[in-house]
Parts: sequence; C-alpha cells; structure tokens
Amino acid sequence: MKKPAESTLHIEWTPGWIRILDRVTGKIAQGETFDDLAQILAGQRHALVGVGRSHVFLKSTRLPRASVDDLRRILGVQVAQLFPLPPDQLAFDFVQTSDQTAEGCLTIVAAVRADDLRMLRADLKRAGLSASRIVPMSLAAPAVAARAGTTNALVVEQEADGLSLDVVMDGSVRFSRVTSALADPAGEVQRTLAAARADDATVIAVGVVDLPRATTSEESSLGLLHLAPPFNFELTEDRVLADRKRVAARMRMASLMAAAAVLLVALVWSNRQDEVEQLARANGKMARQMTLSRSILSTESGKASKLAAANDSLTRAFAPAQPISDIAAVVTDSLPAGVWLTGLTIERGKPVDIRGASKSSDEVGLFVNNLSASPRFRDVKLVFANSAMIGKAPVVQFNVSATGVGNLPMPTEQKTTHTAIQSGTTKGSAS
Repeated sequence: MKKPAESTLHIEWTPGWIRILDRVTGKIAQGETFDDLAQILAGQRHALVGVGRSHVFLKSTRLPRASVDDLRRILGVQVAQLFPLPPDQLAFDFVQTSDQTAEGCLTIVAAVRADDLRMLRADLKRAGLSASRIVPMSLAAPAVAARAGTTNALVVEQEADGLSLDVVMDGSVRFSRVTSALADPAGEVQRTLAAARADDATVIAVGVVDLPRATTSEESSLGLLHLAPPFNFELTEDRVLADRKRVAARMRMASLMAAAAVLLVALVWSNRQDEVEQLARANGKMARQMTLSRSILSTESGKASKLAAANDSLTRAFAPAQPISDIAAVVTDSLPAGVWLTGLTIERGKPVDIRGASKSSDEVGLFVNNLSASPRFRDVKLVFANSAMIGKAPVVQFNVSATGVGNLPMPTEQKTTHTAIQSGTTKGSAS
C-alpha cells in the first residue's frame, strides 16, 4: 500500500501556545488557542503536529535489534526507569537508529503525558483537524542540521518563552532542553555542549536567534517537521483497540470462509440434480466436494480457536490483576521512615523478593506488618534479618518475601501425548 503524503500544514503545540506554518503559502502564525488562528486554518482538515520540547521527555538507550512489537514490549517494562512518571500516565514511541554496538542499537525514546495528548486531540477535534502524525519537535533537529551540511550540531531555536537547544550527533537527536527567556544564550549553549559531551558540534542559530560565531539557518524544525523519522504518539488504549480490531477482522474472515464453504456445498448439490442419468457420477463428485468443504470448515474453525486463545493469552499477559508498577508502588509506600530498599525483584507468577536495610529491627517488623496488612499481598514472610555495619553505623539488613494477589503465571500450551496423537490418527483413518 502506498504511504499517504505528509500534510503541508505543520503545527507546534504546547498547552497555552500554538504556532502554525502552511508550507504551501509560507504563512506562519501563532496564538494561545486554535480559535486565535482560525484564518490560517480555514479549509484545512489534516495537520502534522509537533509537541513542544517543554512537554516531551526524551531519552536515548540501547536495545537489541528486534521487531517493533517486541521492542514496544521491552520498553513497556523499562519506561518506568527512563522517565519520572508511571507508565500508565505516559504515551511513548521510539525510533531505532543504525548505530549498533555490543550493547545494542541506539534507540531514541520519547514520551508525553497521556493527559497532554488527550488535551491535544481534543483541541484538534474542536478545530476540525485530524493529525496525520504527532511527533516531538526535537526529532526535526537532525533535518535542520542536515540542511546546514552537518550531522553533529547544536540547533538553537526561539520558543514561546525561551530558547530550545537540541544536540544532534551522527544524524540523531541525543539531548533536548528548553531555557527561560532570561537565560544567557551563549552561556546556555556552552552548558548544553558540555552536558552532552559534544564540544566539537557546530552551533546552528535558527531564524532570529543571535549567537556569535554560530552558523545561521532559515530552515526551522517546524518547517522541516515532515522530515522527522517515523514516529507517532498514541495512547495505550488506542493500541489495544487496534489489536482487538485486527483479531476481530480475522475472526470475521474465518466465519466468511466457513459460510462460503457451506454455500459452495449447497451450490454443488443443486447443480448436480439436473440430469437423472448422471446421478451416480454427481453423487460421487458431491461427496468429494463435501469432504473438501468439511476440511476447510475444520481448518478455519481451528484457526479461529487459536486466535481466540492467543487473544486470551495477550489479555492475561498485558492486563494482569496487579500491574508490576502497582506492586512496586505499594511496597515503596509501605516503607517506614527508617527503612530503605536495596533490591526489589518482581516476576510474573513468582513471589516478590524485597531486600533492604533498616536502622533498627523494630522498623523491619513494622515494614513486614504493613505488607501483611495490605490486601495486595499474601504469604508475607521475613526470610532473614542480619545485623551489619555501614561505615560506623549499625544497621539491620533484611530480606522479605511476599506473593502479589492475582499475580498469576503465564498460561502454557498443553502438550499432546504420543498416545493421544496415535489414537486421533487411528480414529481419523477409520472415519
């Protein structure tokens, strides 16, 4: 299928401030709401939307080379370690680059608050617009650097209330930040280069930004947003709904094929009643057609059963009774003031292993009582509690085991015994 062309209407959005560029006419305007920009939006239905840097979390990490779905599952577990908000409050996407080392492929991960994404969608809907893609504005910085003839650069642009600074290394954005309007631009440039360890990067000043000895560029991230790598912010519920629609479509296809097989049998039967003298041959052919149709029906029914089982497994895997993030949060909230964690191991279908230290054994007992009183856990046990020294301070090191309520193991496929297979084959031959 041919990929649809990107919209020529580019929008930079942050709550309370919007900037719009029409690439066809070259018109650019900004305002606080879409209502303030009704004139430039007249007749427009689709837009490419960039979320402002001040509302995007951006991280680079290394992950194994894998399919998009597998990488999304990996990041679904690691996103809590990358960003300061729980995964259920974020919408994220990623871009895996060609930069590969022994540690894995460089992957750029960006996230936005789910509430901000819902607000953006509501604003677009009220303005009569639909987004072809929703991407971080900083992902267009490599395109600005490329237009300036470099793959290593610090791209500096004017924002609504300050400057944005995007560090591009080897053609990929690695670091992004926004400064206040009162900050010293030259000083912020030096601090950003030092923080990113990119002292030899070319400094590119976009538009009205005035920086001594910087390369100037009239090409902005907003104007080159369509050159940003494949990326699109989506809510978790949107992805789940899309998966369910795909499974439902396959089920409908299986049902249609089964109905078509039954219809084929009926048509064959009807067509073979025309001539009495060919009755014997018609009966034989009909029997063969019936056998084929039953085989098709059986095959499609088996496929439908497998799809239903796969859907049930996915639901159990991605919607457990207690998300791992909830278990970790309850353990943390149960800590008394003088207790701190040194290790927390949570696995599907296994007891939670909690390791920590305390200033006194009484506080360890209080922690165990807190967990035992929580309806989230059962079988809370103190595995051991040993006295130790940290520096010259005495502490109690402990290990607690607890079982998360509803933390069921992954369903496993039931193995068919050799006897069952042999019996089934014999029965099929006899029929």
